[in-house]
Amino acid sequence: MPTVDNIELYHDPNNFEPRFQRPMVLPGQLNGMWNPLGTGSFRLVGCTVTSLVRADGSTGADDPLIGGQVTEDDARVSAKLVDLDVNDQQVSMIFGLRVRLVDAAGAELFRGDFEPAAFDDLWSRFDPGRPGDLSAAYQSVLTNVVWAEETTHAPLAELREASAAGLLSVKFTTDRAEIDPSSPRITYGRVIGAIGPAGPDEPRHFVASRRLRRQAGGTFNHAPCRVDTTSGVVSVDLANSLPVATSGGPVASVGPLHLAVLPPDGVPRRVAALGTVDEEFLESRAGIADVRLTAEQVAAVVSTRIAVVDSAARPVVLLAENADATMLRADDPVFRLHPGGAEATASTTLHATRLGSPAAGVEITLGGADETPGLDHPHLLTTDVRGRAEVTLVGGDPGPPGPFGDGRTFSVPYGPVGSPVEGRLHVLVTELYQAPEHPTWVADVQPIFQRYANLYPAMRKVLDLSNHHDVVRYRDAIKYALSLPVAHPNHMPVTRALSPAKRDMVLRWLDSGPVPAVLRIDTPEALRSALQQALLVEQAVIPPYLCALFSLKPNRNVEVAEIIRGVVRQEMLHMALVGNLLNAVGGRPRIGRPGFVPVYPGRLPGPVLPDLEVRLRRCSVEHIRDVFLAIEQPEHPIVDGRRFTGAVLDRSRIEVADTGELLAASEAELDGLAAWFDKAEYPTMTIGWFYNQLARAVIGLDRELAQQGGTLFAGDPARQVSWPGAPGTLFRVTDRHTALLAIHEIIEQGEGSPHELDADTRPASGELGHYYRFKEIVEGRRLVRDHEGRWVYEGAPVRFDPDDVHPMVDDPDASLLQDGSRAKAQADVVNATYTKMLTGLDRIFDGNPQELADVQGLMYSLEVEAGKLLELPSGLEPGTVAGPAFQSSAVPW
Repeated sequence: MPTVDNIELYHDPNNFEPRFQRPMVLPGQLNGMWNPLGTGSFRLVGCTVTSLVRADGSTGADDPLIGGQVTEDDARVSAKLVDLDVNDQQVSMIFGLRVRLVDAAGAELFRGDFEPAAFDDLWSRFDPGRPGDLSAAYQSVLTNVVWAEETTHAPLAELREASAAGLLSVKFTTDRAEIDPSSPRITYGRVIGAIGPAGPDEPRHFVASRRLRRQAGGTFNHAPCRVDTTSGVVSVDLANSLPVATSGGPVASVGPLHLAVLPPDGVPRRVAALGTVDEEFLESRAGIADVRLTAEQVAAVVSTRIAVVDSAARPVVLLAENADATMLRADDPVFRLHPGGAEATASTTLHATRLGSPAAGVEITLGGADETPGLDHPHLLTTDVRGRAEVTLVGGDPGPPGPFGDGRTFSVPYGPVGSPVEGRLHVLVTELYQAPEHPTWVADVQPIFQRYANLYPAMRKVLDLSNHHDVVRYRDAIKYALSLPVAHPNHMPVTRALSPAKRDMVLRWLDSGPVPAVLRIDTPEALRSALQQALLVEQAVIPPYLCALFSLKPNRNVEVAEIIRGVVRQEMLHMALVGNLLNAVGGRPRIGRPGFVPVYPGRLPGPVLPDLEVRLRRCSVEHIRDVFLAIEQPEHPIVDGRRFTGAVLDRSRIEVADTGELLAASEAELDGLAAWFDKAEYPTMTIGWFYNQLARAVIGLDRELAQQGGTLFAGDPARQVSWPGAPGTLFRVTDRHTALLAIHEIIEQGEGSPHELDADTRPASGELGHYYRFKEIVEGRRLVRDHEGRWVYEGAPVRFDPDDVHPMVDDPDASLLQDGSRAKAQADVVNATYTKMLTGLDRIFDGNPQELADVQGLMYSLEVEAGKLLELPSGLEPGTVAGPAFQSSAVPW
């Protein structure tokens, strides 16, 4: 299983970091635990037939079936092992397992579908703290059994004849799971099991007979026991009961065991020898001890409590029935309920036995005193003449989903009235979801797929579910997987936790057109959400630029440093402009924790440039060319059917105060700007397209609310931030005009500039778009007009010497640095300073604009501390130094 899925905090996309998809490094670095790249597959590998028991009790040690293989389907993917939820990992289920019996020559004798089942009786054979010592049992049936057309094998014919209901019973125990990432057998373990006939009216997921229970202070685990009064054979299944001598070692030496009765005086009386239990017994006989009793012995065990005892002179009870020799079990104990539809209800049967026979009239309680809304069930039941009681579970609204999942888990205890709890029903109730009429990628689909992309990173080798382009490219395969039954191994998602309402929404979105809708901003709340995404886009591009800037050695590559620093300052201006926009429309900008903080390597947040991976690397011509130019790529929209070039706005007709207030403006210019935004068509999912969508939403929502007597710009003007001396204009946004001017300022300075370089003279340094400024570094020359009036990179040199760059390790990550090293200590200082800076920015835009100077001080401090870090060896790659990682983790390890 992908163990990154096992930690609750990782389920919140806001918390996710790339290190969670790396294996743990002990001590100290939990990361994604021991198998973060797991596929969730459950495979039967190297499982051989070790023994055969016929109906008459003969074992047939030389039978040709011995040495055959019990294996999985040879024509489809492996089964999936799935937890109910991150909050309930104690009932992991197997879905999609097809079991095949193949003889030594490779011929298939039968195949059948394993009915999904959860493990039961989880315990530790030795050390509870070591996963490899954990053991659990799966009990189920094989359905849709297909037999070989002809068989001359008598025991197999007997099995087929005995399976009159078309079912086979299967029970296996799993243990010895290897979790050491350095082991070649990581994720492998041991399976010990048995296959036999299943009766038509038997429970499918446990043996409704007698339960020999663990004794206080004992080392044996519970064991099922069946007494066949017709044949006189007693079978005790000890596969999941035997302790081991050492961690991961063989079965502990306990000597010969005996079946005993426990008369009312409590002194055990041996009835029959079960023989010696050891590793050979466990692996060759599946841990099942069969003993044939006399009629007198059968009469004793069917009327008296039974036990397993050792061979001491005064027998020690190792396992025994409870005081009244009863058992109460649910046939299906695990449920996924989806309120609002046909899958909101499920039922199970509770079976009660006494001395191995159905117990009628047993009163059963379900639930506890701390019941919570979201699940309805009966609280008192009584078994019928067959010893059964039906339980109906109804999922209701579990309340708003939390950050770690889409529903709530319930653990419903049950037991006889007045007796201890016998078991629990485990229920996941997904949220009561109302699908939107027009779902979009950003608001509806991507939040679902992002979580699966984070928690099942192995999928990225095929497709990236967080990438809109990948999802559209593979839509047919995704639709197929989403539509499969949950029991199918290819069912998507692997977790089986996606509600039908959400699944249907995703399918409807996938079918909505050649390019399903990316973004819809048709309400003030949707606008506020989109502006928060724009804020994160601006935040996300600053660390890569700063990383390149900081990697330049002091007073070297001066022209390059000047260009990058100028772009960084304007990106900070853009971030501030979006913050003012968001405050103006009644939003609350969120910067830093507990919200999302961009991580590297990674994609830009929001609906932009999904195919671009943004990395933190030292300054180089290649990095600027491949990443920075891709971020800042100019976009020329189509306006009135033609590619637009030229100016949108005459800034000479706009008068703005140094503090950002709009003092005067030509109505014609402002109306022309609004009309241009309405007409401009950009390529989808570019930065220019995103800002144009924001502008259109401002225009439309402002008009709509004004017609209703309201206003879009209901935010507190006191929350507007001013930046005198900014590298551009930080508009104080109070209405539609200033909002559009703010968006235009962002576009004009770099993100999707609509300008061709067609001015008569070279633009001033601050007016040249970011793309062209970075291109000067790549070309090594300033941008000028030649004698024919063409813009060419043939001006003054822009010198870049790679030897004057710190040899910073790619994609710095403080978690990779050696604990106790100077680099690790300084990296923590840099990250702490960065976190303080984000916290300070959050305060500025959350009603404290007067604190701008404090955050500016933190920005300078960040550069100083990063400079110290860049002098320290990384300890990761020879000749490299550490670098700023711009990390602000929400996870305390």
